[in-house]
Amino acid sequence: MLQASSNVDVLSNPENVKVLNNVIKTNVAACTSIGTFFVPQVARNFVDMLELYKAVSTIISTSVATEGLIATKTPKIRGLRTIKKEILKLMETYIKKAEEVESVNSSFIPQLLDAILGDYNRNVPQARDAEVLNVMATITMRLGSLLTPQIHPVLDAVFEPTLNMINQDFTEYPEHRVGLYRLLRAINAQCFPALLTLPPPQFKLLFDSIIWGMKHTFRDIADVGLMILYEMVDNFAKSDPSVANAFFQQYFTALLQDLFFVLTDTDHKSGFKMQSQLLMRLYQLIESSTLQSPIFDPATIPDSSMTNQAFLREFSSSLLKNAFPHLPPKRVDAFIVTLCESCTDANRFKQAVRDFLIQLKEFEGDNAELYLEEKELAASAKEASERETAMRVPGLLKPSQIQDDEEL
Repeated sequence: MLQASSNVDVLSNPENVKVLNNVIKTNVAACTSIGTFFVPQVARNFVDMLELYKAVSTIISTSVATEGLIATKTPKIRGLRTIKKEILKLMETYIKKAEEVESVNSSFIPQLLDAILGDYNRNVPQARDAEVLNVMATITMRLGSLLTPQIHPVLDAVFEPTLNMINQDFTEYPEHRVGLYRLLRAINAQCFPALLTLPPPQFKLLFDSIIWGMKHTFRDIADVGLMILYEMVDNFAKSDPSVANAFFQQYFTALLQDLFFVLTDTDHKSGFKMQSQLLMRLYQLIESSTLQSPIFDPATIPDSSMTNQAFLREFSSSLLKNAFPHLPPKRVDAFIVTLCESCTDANRFKQAVRDFLIQLKEFEGDNAELYLEEKELAASAKEASERETAMRVPGLLKPSQIQDDEEL
């Protein structure tokens, strides 16, 4: 590894590349088993690994510059990229297992970020490794607020370059899509204050990208997008009133409109549980008078006595009446009143939303996905009951199954 990091000619031999890959993979497996006690090995090889990462990155970039994008398809470049990916996996595995996160932050993170972020940003899309996004998500979750000062440089390096790779359609670069939304969720959960200091245009782009994620046709990404939005709404609701009011005045109605769009789109039935939870949270904020400033622009409302509660009812009703003109207006109004009155009762609120959706022509046919949560709960209860019955009879359960129960 030391030879490869100091002499790039070593990497021109395919056998040497295979050996390096096997060595790093062995370290990943050992780290997975040994955990935090693997730190001496990581510390001993850390600098050499980063130098190897940089050397490999240079070779890949040079090859792409001279040979074009076809270079990324050659066995040589694929082998070198595997080295980078395995180094990233090793660091991600170690950071997951590490207990002394402050030591990790001071000893490893600055040099690691310097090596991987600039390389990711400079590379052509086809040569960017999704593992960079995954390791950054893991670092953010493990280090928490310790990483807050680094969030702006992280976003500058990976956010827009990745967004430009995936926003042309819903299919290209699937691993990068998942990695980006994992990272955004980790940042929102662990380093939320960093988002408050983003320049307004950059924050809007970030927020719009999360909305776009909620509309994604890949269920995993749509679900993560919904969770980010729910957690972000919660974070802003708990923030200083001036911060919360500014956010909701600018984004509340747009978010509500996009949420109703997804909720009434049959392609997104599978996300019903999280969609209804987010919708209920928005209604709660208004009905409980948590927000002190108007969520609308008073200059555009003739009625000077307009309240957030009245505006929400009018806005929601108008939105649904325009989208579904075949529905009787009184039925839409009654639905919105029910949402406002039941926003503190999760079961009643969810049932009201589900009943409304089933009325729509667009939802005619199989609506089993709207009952997915209940089916999963019933299946879990049945499995638990069967396991409990089996445990009463010696020999029905395998030793591994009994061990799993003890661990739970």
